[in-house]
Amino acid sequence: MSTASHKQLRGLENFIKDLRQCPNKEAEEKRVNKELAKIRKTFKEATGVEGYDRRKYVLKLLYIYMLGYEIDFGYMEAVNLMASNKFQEKLVGYLALSILLHENHEMLPLIVQTLQNDLQSRNEYHQCMALNSIANIGGKEMSESLAPIVQKLLISKSTKAPIKKKAALCLLRLYRKYPELISSEVWSERILTLLDESDYGILTSAMSLLIGLANDNPKGYEGAVKKVIWVLTKVVINRDYTKDYVYYNMPNPWLQVKLLRFLSYYDPPEDRTARSRLYEILKKILSNADEAKGQSQNHKNALNAVLFEAIDLVVQLDDDRDLIRQAISLLGRFISSKETSNIRYLALEALGHLATLDSETATLVKKF
Repeated sequence: MSTASHKQLRGLENFIKDLRQCPNKEAEEKRVNKELAKIRKTFKEATGVEGYDRRKYVLKLLYIYMLGYEIDFGYMEAVNLMASNKFQEKLVGYLALSILLHENHEMLPLIVQTLQNDLQSRNEYHQCMALNSIANIGGKEMSESLAPIVQKLLISKSTKAPIKKKAALCLLRLYRKYPELISSEVWSERILTLLDESDYGILTSAMSLLIGLANDNPKGYEGAVKKVIWVLTKVVINRDYTKDYVYYNMPNPWLQVKLLRFLSYYDPPEDRTARSRLYEILKKILSNADEAKGQSQNHKNALNAVLFEAIDLVVQLDDDRDLIRQAISLLGRFISSKETSNIRYLALEALGHLATLDSETATLVKKF
């Protein structure tokens, strides 16, 4: 770290230290007002504030704002930092504006061009900061201007994995605010290409987006059912994954949960091969309950998350008697377990859903 950089950071640290040592609220307000007056004078009178000074003062303003004080200046300095090509300055600018601005703020038009430039740059860090900021702030004008670029980043073959993951989550955030940005006619095919990704991190983020889309329009994304079953087959049956996606001996539980949840929006597949494979996957997942013996609590938590999602899907499908019996037997074991109360409550709730399916199932449930 350079001497100049260290000096500026010390100035910020000393300011924070002064505030923490204030004996009461009045003393804190006096110190804050003194600092605000100093910063305001510097920004107003200085012909050109250096990048390091601008970064320091913006961080002070941000800290003051987070303490609950009103900030009515310094926005343009944050905008200038955001447009900088220096990483530390750009980072502070993005941080400040992501916290200070809201979706209807009058300053938003001033940063749209910078966001667009950073999204289209070849700098991975600039792209990540832009995607984070868009997701945090949102706004109608910003979404309409930048959503097409975010979509392009998501489906482009040249986009790096970290950017694709952030793009998927950013697009989901925008979609929740403005559903009209994404039409099923266009995205039903694009989602299918995303499910062909070999990177499980991208798949996990893409499934978050797909669930959000299918929740509003299940019929529009029904074509993804076979692909989702195929991905589940890779993880559960073929055990095709790397060590990076194993959590306490549990293969990618987050992706498994999302894949199973997506399938709960649909009836059993009409295709016999796909239906047979889905039931094979569910039977395999339910039979994995025995693997919890002797494992850590973290493994049990991840395993139970997948198990209960699979049981919910079995209830939703209501199509295979063997699966239903297996689910009831497993839930009965959960209820009799004395490990945690939460598992017993969840098991009771699931049994309640099963008991409403038909009289035969209700009879089986009564035995427990």
